Amino acid sequence: RRLFGRMVTWTKQWKPKVVVLVDYPGLNLRLANELRKAGHLSEAIALCRECLPKQPEHMSGYIVFGQALYESGDLSGARMVFEQALSLDPENLKALRHLGDIAKREGDTTGARRWYERVLEADPRNDDIAAQLATLTTLVRLVPAPAAFFAPPTSVSPMPPVPTPLFSM
Repeated sequence: RRLFGRMVTWTKQWKPKVVVLVDYPGLNLRLANELRKAGHLSEAIALCRECLPKQPEHMSGYIVFGQALYESGDLSGARMVFEQALSLDPENLKALRHLGDIAKREGDTTGARRWYERVLEADPRNDDIAAQLATLTTLVRLVPAPAAFFAPPTSVSPMPPVPTPLFSM
């Protein structure tokens, strides 16, 4: 079947085999997004790796690439791609949101809060992000500071006396 200037055929394992008909990176990146949505993440990632060098300013290509990496579980790769996207558009809501999600999944609540706050600066009416931010703030309040667990004792006891030997020599 034809999809965005490419011929897509399906193998017996229901994996797409993509045959290039037109070398047009913009359409190929749209195809990568369709592959990502269909759950064919490795094919989408490969197509993005092939096409993005030909169109390094293609903002939505970076978003598709980052989403495919994120959905495949490659959080460090996704983080790098979303940061590249922010170098092109510092207020891109999808990149900011995904960077917050990555930080949250990695347990970095401070980083997640920072990314979500940037989303709210650009889009103050984003209720979903406001809820995420409220959840993070609540979690931080529920977890006591690590210093409370390792606080030194309030009074320092003197060194115990040195025992006297039982037998003298």
